Amino acid sequence: MLRHYDVGDIATVVFRDGFGLWGWVDLWRSAEAPPFTAGEIRYLTECAGPVTRALRRAQARNFVPPADLARPTEAPDGVAVLMLSEGLDVLAQTPPTTEYLRLLVPPAAGRSPIPAGAFNVAAQLLAVEAGVDSHPASSRVHLHGGRWVRLRADRIGGRPGAERGIAVTIELAAPADRLAVFVRATGLSPRETELVGLVVDGLDGKEVAARMFLSPHTVQDHLKSVFAKTSTRSRRELVAMVRGG
Repeated sequence: MLRHYDVGDIATVVFRDGFGLWGWVDLWRSAEAPPFTAGEIRYLTECAGPVTRALRRAQARNFVPPADLARPTEAPDGVAVLMLSEGLDVLAQTPPTTEYLRLLVPPAAGRSPIPAGAFNVAAQLLAVEAGVDSHPASSRVHLHGGRWVRLRADRIGGRPGAERGIAVTIELAAPADRLAVFVRATGLSPRETELVGLVVDGLDGKEVAARMFLSPHTVQDHLKSVFAKTSTRSRRELVAMVRGG
C-alpha cells in the first residue's frame, strides 16, 4: 500500500525497557532510495537503549513543575466530556468543557484547547471494536506544570441502527493514576513501589515497616534509594511529586 505513496522501506525502532514502552520512531525511505542496510539497522538497535533511558527520565521530570513556572490557577473540578463522530469530529461538549480545557491546556492564540490524547483514545476505541488491538481506550497524559489528566473513550448508546457517538471524558488524574506512571518512569523496584504507595497513603515509618514485614532500618534504606531515584529529599517532597500538590 505504501509503495503507492513512494515509500520503499521502513525501519521501526521501539524504545522499551523493563518499566514500560516510552516511544517509537518510524524511519521511511522513498522508493528511489536503497533499503536500510544491516549496518544501519544495527546502529539503530544500539541507539535504542540510551534513547529509551533518556525518554523514561524525561517522563519522570514531567512530575516536577518548572522552577520558573508561576503557580497555576486552581485546578478545575469535575469532568470534561467531548462527543465525537465516527470520523473523530467534535460534535458537542458539556458547557464547562472549553473553559476547563483552556485552563488545563493553555492553547496558542486561535487554536483548539483539545489535547491530541482525546482523539487518540477515541481512535483506540475504534481499533478495539475493529479487532485490531485489545488495549483499553484510556490513557494518562502529561499536560504542563506537573499536571496529568486521565482520558477515556466510551460509546454513547442510541436507537438501534442509528449512529452512536463516542464520548471522551477528561479529568485530572487521580493519585493512583499518577503513582502508576511515576514508579515506572523513575525506575522503582516492586518493593520500592510498594513502599511509595504506603507513604503516599499517609503511613509513617513504623506502620510501613509492619505492613511490609521489614525492620524500620530496612525501610529507611529503601527510602534512601527511592529519594535518589526520584531526586527528592524528604517524604513530603516525594508525596507532593506523586500527588501533584
